[in-house]
Amino acid sequence: LMEPTIHPGPCDTSVLTLQAEHRSEDVWGGGMDRLLTCREHVLGLGEWVIHDRVLEFVRLAGFYGVHRLVGGGLALDRSLITALIERWRQETHTFHLAVGEATITLQDVAVLLGLRVHGAPVTGDGFIIEDDLVEATLQSGPP
Repeated sequence: LMEPTIHPGPCDTSVLTLQAEHRSEDVWGGGMDRLLTCREHVLGLGEWVIHDRVLEFVRLAGFYGVHRLVGGGLALDRSLITALIERWRQETHTFHLAVGEATITLQDVAVLLGLRVHGAPVTGDGFIIEDDLVEATLQSGPP
């Protein structure tokens, strides 16, 4: 029996024009000389304790899922991240997997983090601190 031929790159290069610089070239060519590193920007947040009264507002704002993810000591799966990087295509903003293409949508993020994506956006200066409120609270006026 003949082994099926696996084509390491795109069959049609008119869309995936960056194949020559893509990491999959290194994988298939056996020259894995570029080491990938993961950077974590949430270190120490797991030690940050949020008071129950504040946590209630986090829940009401719909950010409790994010709090659990970031504040819960999330451990990165570096092997999974590397596998996804090797399958990411910048030209189409999709992952090329053995079963086909996949992309991440806003709905995916909303479901995973428990965020609400429908309704009016929350932006900018919706909260204004009045000088007299600051003065009454801090017993001192603004500079």
